[in-house]
Amino acid sequence: MKITKQSLYDFVEKKTTEKRKDFFNEIDNYMDANIKTHLEDQLSGINHFAKKLTKLADELENTLEGGHDYEAWSRKSNVRDLRNVSNIKNDIVSEEAHTIKRAVLNNRNYSKYNADELVDKAKKDLKETISKIDNLSTLKRELDATIKSSTTGKQAYDALVKLGIDMEDFEGAESQLPAIQKLSVDPCLVNGNCN
Repeated sequence: MKITKQSLYDFVEKKTTEKRKDFFNEIDNYMDANIKTHLEDQLSGINHFAKKLTKLADELENTLEGGHDYEAWSRKSNVRDLRNVSNIKNDIVSEEAHTIKRAVLNNRNYSKYNADELVDKAKKDLKETISKIDNLSTLKRELDATIKSSTTGKQAYDALVKLGIDMEDFEGAESQLPAIQKLSVDPCLVNGNCN
């Protein structure tokens, strides 16, 4: 196995990206279970509008198709607009859940949809996970600095092992074996010993 500094950078990047993804999945699961359900409850009053708008879009589409006047782009656009507006609850839930997630991650306030207390609770519940994300970024910078300060890939590898990094699934760089070729002309022409 050939150990290069680039293969070690790639290894550290891969490991930290996987862990970061795990931590964000944990946050997303928390948001789905606690925040999104709260937002959906807060916006439940919109449901009857959505049903009416969907019914109106269906009726308009059927009427236009029945009158053979549904080929025009503007007519189709009007029906699409009604369907988009009928989906407003899902749009609001998605947008606000994302805003709340950013508020929690950045320790900011959020005061819409009666979610103040939920956001404060989320900050407390997710404090350890958010701290792990921050620590992971710091760790990656430090590991990259260790690799950079090493003279060779082997030296960097040994330093990472000494620091306690599990290198079990490190694969290293592919060794480039020299290609074996046959020459069509005798190399003596270059060597100068042809007789």
